[in-house]
Amino acid sequence: MANQQKFDFDQAEGLKNKLQSEIAKIESDLKRMATMVEGVKSWWSGGSEEAFIANFQTTKGQVVTSLNKWIEDYKQLIGQIAEVKRQSDADLASKLKI
Repeated sequence: MANQQKFDFDQAEGLKNKLQSEIAKIESDLKRMATMVEGVKSWWSGGSEEAFIANFQTTKGQVVTSLNKWIEDYKQLIGQIAEVKRQSDADLASKLKI
C-alpha cells in the first residue's frame, strides 16, 4: 500500500490564526505580570526596586519581540508549506491530464 499523505489547507490557515491568538494571550499575561512587578513599590523602597522593575520591563520587551518573531516565522513557514503543497498538487494534476 502506498504511503498516504494528507494536508488540510483550512487547518493550516487555522493554525496560523490560533498561533497569533496564543501570542495575544501571552502578551496579556506578561502585561498582568508587569503590573504585579510594579506593585513591589508598595512594600519595597530605596531605589533597588526601580532597577528590579526596569529589568523586568526590559526582559518583558525582549520576550514579546522574540515570541512575535518566532510566531511570524512559523506562520510564514506554514504558508510556504501550503503553497508548495498547492503547487505540487497542481503539477501532478496537469501531468495526469490526457
